[in-house]
Amino acid sequence: MTASPGTITVAALFVHPIKSAARIPVDNMELDARGACGDRRWMLVDGDGLAITQRDHSRLALVQPSFAGADRNGALHVTAPGMQPILLAIAADAMDRDVRIWDDRMTALDAGDDVATWMSEAIGAHCRAVRMRDDARRPLGAKHSGDVSHLERDVALPDAAPLLLLGQASIDALNSRLLERGESAVSDVRFRPNVLLAGTGPHEEDTWSSVEIGRVTVGVGGPCARCVVTTVDQRTAERGVEPLRTLSAYRRQDGKVMFAVNATHAAPGTINTGDSLRVVRTRSPN
Repeated sequence: MTASPGTITVAALFVHPIKSAARIPVDNMELDARGACGDRRWMLVDGDGLAITQRDHSRLALVQPSFAGADRNGALHVTAPGMQPILLAIAADAMDRDVRIWDDRMTALDAGDDVATWMSEAIGAHCRAVRMRDDARRPLGAKHSGDVSHLERDVALPDAAPLLLLGQASIDALNSRLLERGESAVSDVRFRPNVLLAGTGPHEEDTWSSVEIGRVTVGVGGPCARCVVTTVDQRTAERGVEPLRTLSAYRRQDGKVMFAVNATHAAPGTINTGDSLRVVRTRSPN
């Protein structure tokens, strides 16, 4: 079915079960109170319990999870180049571990020594694998929810918001600039969106405050500040300087490079590929 001119639709959906590891494309995205089911409920931590990301360990890009069962928040099968697959699961007698992601501290469940050894070899650094406890609290920041209230809301383990929205037109505009400079084009995988949209204008998502995606109301917060993770080739784990260098020339705001938007769903529901997006309210000009 072809969308009508001017129609904005969901082109693709992605979840990232292990923070900063490879993603899983999905046809439908079930949303619970924290965010997309299966999205960033697991992470790797160092000896001090601090979250590990591709900022420091780019080989995380090559760690590929897949769902081990129907529960997307549950166990995972995980692969990495040159290694035997492993099951990432939490045992009934799993130990608690104090962890920190940015300024948020919480207790998580440790996946055990065998998984820690496997993950340490996979990324080339000592680490432990942990899963967010179901009763853990990590308050949602007000600036990430747009017209949706952030009060009494918790988020899983993304850097900021439950969802990240990005229009393909924004990527196309970036690629035009990259090609003009003799650089290679990049795909959406560099930006780790949950919801990739078709039918928008370049950076149109920046103007929204509230949208409806299918039957799900979504508050759109501010643009997402980008870091060196965007410069990691997700196929090879090699780090470069693009597209961050080009983005910094035209997408800098308050000293940060902005691309895609943070967003928060109003209530649990389901977003499907092909769903239409309706803009409910736009952001007031500064």
